Amino acid sequence: MTQSTLSEQIPDPSWVLGPIIEIGVRHALILSADGIVVGASGSLGRDDSEGMAAMVSALHGAARAAAVVSLEAPEETPISTITVQLDASGTLMVMPAGGANAFIAASFGTDVPMNIVAHTLARQAKNLGEALMSVPTRSHGPSS
Repeated sequence: MTQSTLSEQIPDPSWVLGPIIEIGVRHALILSADGIVVGASGSLGRDDSEGMAAMVSALHGAARAAAVVSLEAPEETPISTITVQLDASGTLMVMPAGGANAFIAASFGTDVPMNIVAHTLARQAKNLGEALMSVPTRSHGPSS
């Protein structure tokens, strides 16, 4: 038995991204921990989606390393939210989707309330994590 890929587990990511887009974010993205795009809002082209996914994955790794050192936290301590705020441009917020090695990222302008985005991302990350954990593994034939 092997775990199917996130893209196979989430064939239609609109149920995750739709509520995030509806609150007025610029871009929303679902990605795997290793930086592979699983789903992206229509506002992001393929190249931008792939670039953003790679950068968000790297940002998560850098944030984890910095937190482990600066907070003396165990390496396995999960990160709940990463927020990068640029005063004039807006905010990038990233949340893990449960224990499923997936992340949801959203970028939004200063006109969108951060607390609304945080609440919506947290709700959708929880829903996505629960959905991913309920997907059965798929057999790819006998293992040797």
